[in-house]
Amino acid sequence: MNGYEERLVAPPLWWLGGLAVAVMLAAGIHSGGSGARSVVPYVVLPLVVLAALAFSSRARVRVADGVLHVPGARIPLSHVGGIMPLEREQTRRLRGPLAEPRAFVATRPWLSGSVRVQVEDPEDDTPYWLVGTRDPHALAAALQAARPV
Repeated sequence: MNGYEERLVAPPLWWLGGLAVAVMLAAGIHSGGSGARSVVPYVVLPLVVLAALAFSSRARVRVADGVLHVPGARIPLSHVGGIMPLEREQTRRLRGPLAEPRAFVATRPWLSGSVRVQVEDPEDDTPYWLVGTRDPHALAAALQAARPV
């Protein structure tokens, strides 16, 4: 396996839940009012929620040409040390109570798995990257396979 690419799209339940919350907020704003107050919240709030989810779902994780690309950053695999796929509980701990403040976290709230990528660059004080993914083992295997020998 030479490459890997995954789009971090929000699952359908997040879209439905977001729309439900938007409609409830719109009902609260409407509160029996008339005129624009009775229509605008039902149009604007769902559009805002859909736009936010669509923007968050544009993110991609990609391994190509010896580089790991994540939302907002990239690192050559020559600067990568240990690679560890993490399941739900391990990911939760590294996002929260065991998080290193200098770590780079590239994940989404709807992703339960991740890969911990150790940074071995003497010019970078980032200890590791936490990269969210739906399939931690596939991403870890792609990273291992693409590393320079």
